[in-house]
Amino acid sequence: RGETPEGLFLLMQPELSLAAPFDSLNFEVLLRLRKPNGEIVPAPVIIEAAEAHAKTAIIDLWVVGTVIAWLEAHADRLVNTQFVGVNLSGSSLNDEVFVEDLFKLFEHHEDAVSRICIEITETVALTDMVHMQRFIDRARDLGVKVALDDFGAGYSSFGYLKGLSVDALKLDGSLVRDAASNPASMAILSALGGLVGNLGLKSIGEYAEN
Repeated sequence: RGETPEGLFLLMQPELSLAAPFDSLNFEVLLRLRKPNGEIVPAPVIIEAAEAHAKTAIIDLWVVGTVIAWLEAHADRLVNTQFVGVNLSGSSLNDEVFVEDLFKLFEHHEDAVSRICIEITETVALTDMVHMQRFIDRARDLGVKVALDDFGAGYSSFGYLKGLSVDALKLDGSLVRDAASNPASMAILSALGGLVGNLGLKSIGEYAEN
């Protein structure tokens, strides 16, 4: 599979509860790469290059392994952290070798993985729902949480939510960014909030900036 690219590092973006902001400190992992000259390369550029050179699975496995090591090293300081969100690419999720390597990693770090939330992009989940549900079931059996990412960005359908047993929906930033000033966006979020709550899921809003 080759070597992990040099210069990769992770940032943590906080995800706080609106209902109890001081009782939770969850995170989403953001991938970055530092060039030898100090320049920081953002995630979309890294992912595009990884896909072009068939290194996506290598990077995804490095990300998960690095997050697990961080969780284990700081376990005593994470009393308010219920989950750390980690994105997995569609090509990795469709790579049988990667999936087996991933679950071997999970099986050897049971305490840490109980705080991991795998984020699967909505469009990837819909490509093969039977395969994706098998992955989700296997992950949740090990205590891993699963979220459906970028919900509302594409051709979302409420129907498939009955067929995918995820723990959370991450609402796309396009629905959230202008909610404070746009009554239509607020109405959509209010409706989704009720739906998600009635399904027993958590809802996470991207681009909650004001």
